[in-house]
Amino acid sequence: MSVPRTEKLRNKATLSPGEALLVSRDSDIRWLTGFSGSNGAVLITDSEIHIFTDGRYGEQVVAQTQGCSIHVESGSALGSATAFVASMGLREIQFQGDHLSFELVQKLCKDLPKLICRESTVSFDKLRSVKDPAEVEAIRQALRITERTFTECLTLIEEGISELDLAAEIDYRQRKLGAEKSSFETIVAFGSRTALPHARPGQRRLKRGEPILVDFGCVFGGYASDMTRMIHFGEPTPDFLSAFQSVERALHAASKQARAGITGKELDETAREIFRESNVEPFFCHSLGHGVGLDIHEWPSVSSRNEDLLPTGCIITIEPGVYFEGRFGIRIENMVCLNEQGCTTFNDLDTKLVVL
Repeated sequence: MSVPRTEKLRNKATLSPGEALLVSRDSDIRWLTGFSGSNGAVLITDSEIHIFTDGRYGEQVVAQTQGCSIHVESGSALGSATAFVASMGLREIQFQGDHLSFELVQKLCKDLPKLICRESTVSFDKLRSVKDPAEVEAIRQALRITERTFTECLTLIEEGISELDLAAEIDYRQRKLGAEKSSFETIVAFGSRTALPHARPGQRRLKRGEPILVDFGCVFGGYASDMTRMIHFGEPTPDFLSAFQSVERALHAASKQARAGITGKELDETAREIFRESNVEPFFCHSLGHGVGLDIHEWPSVSSRNEDLLPTGCIITIEPGVYFEGRFGIRIENMVCLNEQGCTTFNDLDTKLVVL
């Protein structure tokens, strides 16, 4: 368990004697305590930390946490935590309203009729957005595995391979290289299906003259990587090359502008301005990027809707793309860490179009 994280949380929650915060989201529990089981709850008071789980995770919770009072009981960890709260003589309990369903909130209040039950104002998203050195190294390692997998899989691309076959090879090789799992469902698209930003791999088989879009990542030490690269099987057309150059320019312009202290909207606009100059901005149909950490999509978003300042130490993707229905789509994605002077790009692979 990270003591600084616990103290950060206590300071944000402003817990006084007689008050407690109930943490129920799995990724927040892992960030706070190190526990990665699927049935957990954490109760934090002004001076104590209690973690609840069931017998399946008895050994695991002891191995993964330090400084917590551990409660291993059958059934729901949230139910065990609620029963424990009722015996503590507290006057107020805060809960994660953005995680618990309305039904569970109602049950919590019903089971604790003598307590003030209120939604916590603590933003775990913002606390977790600033990565410490251990988190940075885990993300770097995940990206190393992803990049090595991309290089290895280039040798497997041949006419007739299916999208599903290539996606399966990507997932398999990431695991072979040490990944815990893929960080999301691997995207592999051939030909006109590259115009689907979140295309799911199917039975389509590769033909010469077609573009290939691969978007994938893996989890290492609990932390995710995310990368998109473009390949062309045979010589690309002038239209494809022109669009690719626009996307690459947008990526480089945004990377040059990226730094802590600007808003997600401002950074998103940097890429859109390049696309407007190239007359392709209407074909950029998603945000420029997102935070990455224990979850593949975290705060902050890098979009036209986010006017929050991007913090020092957060890791985001920069992934401009354009999509021409029925023809082709292009997206390139890197991961960067923001600081006050600019950003550090974590990718070692360049972004050039790979022509096979």
